[in-house]
Amino acid sequence: MQIKKSTLIQSKIEILENKIILDIPLRTVSEANCFAPWREKYKRHRIQQSTIAKFLNPLKEKIKLPCQIMLTRFAPRELDEFENLPMSFKYIVDAICAILTQDYRPGHADRDKRINLKCTQVISKDYGIRIEIMF
Repeated sequence: MQIKKSTLIQSKIEILENKIILDIPLRTVSEANCFAPWREKYKRHRIQQSTIAKFLNPLKEKIKLPCQIMLTRFAPRELDEFENLPMSFKYIVDAICAILTQDYRPGHADRDKRINLKCTQVISKDYGIRIEIMF
């Protein structure tokens, strides 16, 4: 039996007049159905947040609020769109909103009315996410 190793998408940054597109090699899982030990979850959350910061911090001055953010999950299997898909982006959304609003208090940045969030998913052999910010 041959075990396939999961691959990640290639990172890419595209800066347009009123839009920024980031392709980030990051694997997401639904936090709603995750029963992993707390250390494993904590490590995943920290990796997600630091990866988002690495890509988004250099671009934050270009982004104007209000903005619309479309998050796309790339993975071989789909998550249900009602609960698990949004939950797979939980810590990514927290990091994006904190960087854009500069409000790093837990639970505050992602409720800013100037940020409109949507998410979708694409079946792909590679794992990753796309962040599209329209302003």
